[in-house]
Amino acid sequence: MPTLQDIYLSYLDCLNRQAFDELGTFVADNVEHNGRPFGLSGYRDMLLNDFTDIPDLRFEAEILVSDATRVAARLSFDCTPKSTFMSLPVNGRRVQFCEHVFYEFEHMKIRRVWSVIDKPAIERQLG
Repeated sequence: MPTLQDIYLSYLDCLNRQAFDELGTFVADNVEHNGRPFGLSGYRDMLLNDFTDIPDLRFEAEILVSDATRVAARLSFDCTPKSTFMSLPVNGRRVQFCEHVFYEFEHMKIRRVWSVIDKPAIERQLG
């Protein structure tokens, strides 16, 4: 049986391949993001929007730890958002930043996500 880390790394691969038709393999129908009930379709829409705004988006796990029901990760990004990102005028400039994210799993699928992006790192790069 795969571990939560195995499932999570497969989830990141799914995202990086933009295989959104496979998202339900990893994400629960009633998923929540930062306390908001998105549901699978809302979560999928959020990710589609991310890839529309950042065509070269890639999810890379820099740090990954887990227990029986949770995964915590530090994700690193090196990308070029097309215009405004996190209310910042990135406008096609390359930026590097991290996201710190916790996932709670139920029945081996992501049920809850809590995420914080290091916005100050982006602000420093934009000067």
